[in-house]
Order: sequence, then C-alpha cells, then structure tokens
Amino acid sequence: METAAGASYAELLDLINASWSTQAIRAACVLRVPERLAAGAVSADALAEATGCHAPSLQRLLRGLIALGLCAQDASGRYTLTPSGALLREDHAQSLRAWALLAGGTIWQRWAELDQSVRSGLSHRRRHGGADGFDDLAHSPEAAALFYRAMVDITRSVAGAVARTIDPAGVQRVVDVGGGSGELIAQVLATHPTLHGVLLDLPHGLEGAPAVLEAAGVTPRCCLVAGSFFDALPAGDLYLLKSVLHNWDDARCVQILRRCRAAMAPHGQVWVVERVMADRVGTTSQDRAVARSDLNMLVALSGRERTAREFAALFAEAGLEMQPEIGEAGGFRLLHAVGP
Repeated sequence: METAAGASYAELLDLINASWSTQAIRAACVLRVPERLAAGAVSADALAEATGCHAPSLQRLLRGLIALGLCAQDASGRYTLTPSGALLREDHAQSLRAWALLAGGTIWQRWAELDQSVRSGLSHRRRHGGADGFDDLAHSPEAAALFYRAMVDITRSVAGAVARTIDPAGVQRVVDVGGGSGELIAQVLATHPTLHGVLLDLPHGLEGAPAVLEAAGVTPRCCLVAGSFFDALPAGDLYLLKSVLHNWDDARCVQILRRCRAAMAPHGQVWVVERVMADRVGTTSQDRAVARSDLNMLVALSGRERTAREFAALFAEAGLEMQPEIGEAGGFRLLHAVGP
C-alpha cells in the first residue's frame, strides 16, 4: 500500500516533470502531426516520411502523445488522433494549436527566468531593456500573427457565453477595447443582430480581424479603429475588456477604465472579462489556472490577476461603480460596472 508520503512524492514529481508535456505538444504542432493523423490511421514510418522526421524518434514522440491521451494506436500498430488531439489541428473549430505553440515558445523562455522576476518585481521584457505592452509585436509580423491567433484560441471558448449574457435592450454600440482579431465582438454581433460594434486595437493587432468578422457574417456592422486604449476611445454604450486589465499595473488599469468612462454614453456599461483570484487560494484546478496566469503576467508584462475586491477598487478610482457579477465562462468571470 502506498504511504501518504509516497503519494505526495509522486504527485510532486509529476508537477516537477510537467514541462515534458508542454514541449511534446508543441513539437507535435510544429511537425503538423495532428493534421497528418486527421486523414486517417498511419504508420510511424509513413508519418516520418510525410513530416521529414527521423522515424525512430518520431515514434518516441508518438508514444508520448499516446500517454497524454492525444493519439492512439490501433491493432495493426498505426497511429490515430483522439478527440483531445484533434483540438491541436489548425482547422478545428475549437483549436488550441496557436496557444500550444506560444506556450512552448515565447512564454516558455520567459518562465525560465521566473525567479529573477520574483526577485526584482520586473517582467522579462523590462529586465532585458524592453517595455511592457505589445509595441514590440509591430516589429515582428510572425510573432504578432502567432500571438493574436493564440488570443483567438483562448477567447473562442468564452466568447459565446459572454455574448449570450448581454441584454441588448438600451445598447446600440459595443466597443471591444483591445480586442485583437475580434473573436469576442464577432460573437457578440452574431448573437445580437441589432447591435453595431467597434473593434479597437493597435494596427498589428487588427490584421487578422477582417477574416474573423467576415467568417461570422458581421463585417457590415463592425468598424475597425487602430489606436491605443490609453488614448481617447470611440463612443459607445457598452465597453468590453477581455483579458486586458490583467496585463497592466493598477495605475494603467485605472487610466484605461477612465477612458471608457469618458467615452461612454449616459447609462453606459463597462464589462471586464478576467480570471479572478480567490481571497484565499486553494488547490482546485481553477485556483491553479488563476495562479498560473498571475505568474505568467509577472514574467511577461508586470501585470497581475486580481481579487474581486481589487477590481472594485480599480473601478471606484476610475469613477465607476461595480455591480453584482453577471456570470462566468470557461474560468473567466464577468465583472460589470456603470458610471455614477
């Protein structure tokens, strides 16, 4: 019988060794293994030829993917794709491929220096002479494209729930602040045919938006505005900020919220879609997801996840009054504030 100490040792060892799964998944995505397997069962040799890989080494990767539940092997030894593995296909409706590539690439490199961010309180970018924010993506089209595809991956799972929660009564114009490729505003407008939208982001953030809006059939009802949310915002009735505030320190968050308040119509609303930190962190999967995101903000952007009370304080400082929460979706909470 396994002792409590032995069980704790095994659990901790799994946590320490968890890095292998991130890189195995990233390698599968880089090599387009999910797309190759989507066509049907295939042998390791045939897959190696199609991907240009060393066959014995590819077989070892495939075994790892089986252990992760992403692939399976039939009676003849050929490899197939599981439903979970199918989510790594670029053409899957709920694809996580871009997020897997980002997590195993740029994000991976920053996490390697987490201890230095904890010591200094500074993000990887600031410690290496850069600035927080996303201006650097303007100089790397490939990095920008991957980042915004990854944001679509993460937003897709919650956008529908957010859209369904909106009551269109009294709302005509929705402004998606820092909305990137527009996955959220596209879902909102598709759900509510009477609404019009504005998608605001930096120029490189909007490059993927036309295709997203066109696919949702909402292009005629959504205008694109290239700009910064630290500057004056377009007029609107409802402002959406999904995963925006957690990128910034308190002062910058208040500045963004004040811009929303200054631009919004009478009786306007601000909706913030963020992970919310518990007052006392536990060990649930949700606690771990928020803690991971919080540390990711530390190393990436000097941002942070916040408790509900901390969000209420930000709203109050910006001249907004936080209302009762209006829902949650996919680990994100929907926070709602109005003007005084």
